Amino acid sequence: MTDMKKYFAALSATALMSIAPYALASSTDLTVTGVITPAACSPSLSEGGQIDIGKIPSHTLYPNTSTLVSTHTLQLTVACDAPTLLALNAIDHMAGTEYEPGYFGIGLTKAGEKLGAIWLSVRNPLADGQRVTTIASYDGGASWEDYDDLSPSNLVSVAHHSDLGSPIPVKDLDTQLYVRTAIAPANGLTLTDEESINGEASIEVMYL
Repeated sequence: MTDMKKYFAALSATALMSIAPYALASSTDLTVTGVITPAACSPSLSEGGQIDIGKIPSHTLYPNTSTLVSTHTLQLTVACDAPTLLALNAIDHMAGTEYEPGYFGIGLTKAGEKLGAIWLSVRNPLADGQRVTTIASYDGGASWEDYDDLSPSNLVSVAHHSDLGSPIPVKDLDTQLYVRTAIAPANGLTLTDEESINGEASIEVMYL
């Protein structure tokens, strides 16, 4: 019995000796971080996204209402690696110069007057070859409605005709970008010299 007690005493001492060095050792931390991203999507515009509306004689502008001076249709495509829930977001690089609120600016006259505005619409979309409907969100994607204008204040996506409140995943999106340019009423503009029309916007893909 005495031998048995010694055995257990010796075993306990060995265990304490082997644990003690680890309990007293210093330590350092390991952190593993990363991001899981959706499939990559690449947007592109026909004609390099360039529209030249040429020279517009000032005497052809309406004095008391805006004058539509250009209507162009470009082809907008978005190619993704796999079906992806996405939306189009437009960024106005001439923000603050738009004559009509909610649209895109085209610059200021030399006298500092807002020269006009650009309207964008996303029309006749095809999602993976199937006809779909353009929808828009004004609350960051929380809700959607049947609407095809693309402005700096909304997002645009596509949905099935039977459910306009829910964007659908798309691998290849093909649609028309309808671009209209208007000049502000001439009575509010100083047009004694040539004035340059400078509208610039970017269309980016956002993942929903």
